[in-house]
Amino acid sequence: MKTFFQLGTLPQVGDLIMKEGGDGWGNPVIYMVTNIIGDTYHMSKNGYSMHRLHLQSYYVPLGQETK
Repeated sequence: MKTFFQLGTLPQVGDLIMKEGGDGWGNPVIYMVTNIIGDTYHMSKNGYSMHRLHLQSYYVPLGQETK
C-alpha cells in the first residue's frame, strides 16, 4: 500500500486512514480525521492529533487496494 506521501495527497475531514503496518502486533490502527487546523490533523480518538508530515509518512487511505 502507498502512503499519503507516495500518493501525493492528503486526507480530508471525514476520511478514514490506517497506520501502515498496524500496531506492530498485526492489528490495524484506523482513525477518522475529525478536524484539520493548519498542519495538525485531529483524529477520532479523543485528544489524538498528528502533524501533516507524520501522517504523510506512516498512514495510508483505508480504502486503498492492496495490489
